[in-house]
Amino acid sequence: MMQETKTRKQLELADLREHLAKEDGQQYWRSLDELAQTDEFADLVQREFPEQADELKDPVTRRNFLKLMGASFALGGLSACTIQPQEKIVPQVRAPEEIVPGKPLYYATAYIQHGVGTGILVESHMGRPTKIEGNPLHPASLGGTSGVVQASILDLYDPDRSQTVKNGGRLSTWSTFLDNFMQQLGLQNIKEGAGLRILTQSITSPTQGYLLSEIKKQYPQSKWHQYEAVNRDHFHAGSIAAYSQHVSTVYDFAKANVILSLDSDFANSGEASARYARDFASNRRIRDGKKSNEPTLCN
Repeated sequence: MMQETKTRKQLELADLREHLAKEDGQQYWRSLDELAQTDEFADLVQREFPEQADELKDPVTRRNFLKLMGASFALGGLSACTIQPQEKIVPQVRAPEEIVPGKPLYYATAYIQHGVGTGILVESHMGRPTKIEGNPLHPASLGGTSGVVQASILDLYDPDRSQTVKNGGRLSTWSTFLDNFMQQLGLQNIKEGAGLRILTQSITSPTQGYLLSEIKKQYPQSKWHQYEAVNRDHFHAGSIAAYSQHVSTVYDFAKANVILSLDSDFANSGEASARYARDFASNRRIRDGKKSNEPTLCN
């Protein structure tokens, strides 16, 4: 079967100048073919927008056409994200007394960063956390939070989080996982946990630490590994070089008049940034009409 080939028409500079002379005001073209209105460009538009190609000649109609196309793409993507699996939903026979539609509830918890807990208060609506604020009674925050802590609530609504239990990329169930897990633990009892590995982040919870110690007693050959995406190995290395042991340095910026900061954004980053920012600001407030000693910050 012979395939028809088309030769691209050679653009003439005189034709382009003649077309430009007819235009009034600023005009924009995606290519010289569109400027010259060649047959190749008309064929391209007809194949890309076969039903609405004629509307591209009218600027107002073209704008409306692009609006509709943009809205259709947005709605199509939104509907793809909101497809839920079929499930049975039944009303609560006894609804919790403390949950009132439209009335928020608050609870205290902690945000763990580099193994250090920061006290926070979480606002929730109908059981769904919606806002994070610092706990004014916690010494690490004094009611303040950092941008990292504020954004941590988005992890709960991350669409990339797995919604079901998976095994090797395939859908599974929690009961199946428990059955296989208990079977593997039975095999580890014989080897005293020689093939058991536990991977966690840095933890500060006494309860979690106690549970891990009990696992270590039952499986003495097991290994516990801690990993952080952004670790503090350089911090620990510096503390060992200075004090020959792992220590955590706590600064009292409320008492400092001159602060020399070398590559340390202590008021905006780090697990104690909320407390440090409050301490730094407390020495700059006006009390009884008199200005307190104002610390100088040198970067």
